Amino acid sequence: MGLGNPGHQYRYTRHNVGFAVLDRLAHQFGLGFIPHKKFPSYESVSVSMRGIPAILLKPFTYMNRSGDAVASVLNFYKISLGRLLVVHDDLDLSLGSLKFMQGGGPGGHKGIGSIIRSIGSKDFPRLKIGIGRPFSPVPIDKYVLSPFLSEEVQVIDKVLDVSIKGLVCFLEKGIESAMNEFNGLKIETNLSD
Repeated sequence: MGLGNPGHQYRYTRHNVGFAVLDRLAHQFGLGFIPHKKFPSYESVSVSMRGIPAILLKPFTYMNRSGDAVASVLNFYKISLGRLLVVHDDLDLSLGSLKFMQGGGPGGHKGIGSIIRSIGSKDFPRLKIGIGRPFSPVPIDKYVLSPFLSEEVQVIDKVLDVSIKGLVCFLEKGIESAMNEFNGLKIETNLSD
């Protein structure tokens, strides 16, 4: 499950980096997302990565109601919490960082808070994508809904590619292996390239 806000105006914003990871992955398979027939609260696409089936999901509910879609998905597909991976932005991780983790509180993220309330548990795996905090005194809600700066695009592009490798690792080996292999990586790029 990638978190973000629906609508073209939010597509390239920091808050939509969860959507961006799944969009990149679906594109690699030459697939597109389609609305679910029974539940209009999300769109999905089914893929097979190294022989392991996976469903990529993006909620149509706005960020602060992401839990509605997650609860529907878990119930409909009978997915255990350990097999759910939520991909989302994180202000407390610097740009170029990513972190897999098992459980924990929302850390101020309204999408994660909504999921915890809707499913009644905080014990689900996550992939946090660092977006950093604003350098100037910009309100957080405006910052997360702003696009990446031109000098940040190369970094986030590489982060998306590494995130996909992390998703495959999670599917094949589970959250512990993903944490061991990917946590602590700092993705940088030479901006003069």
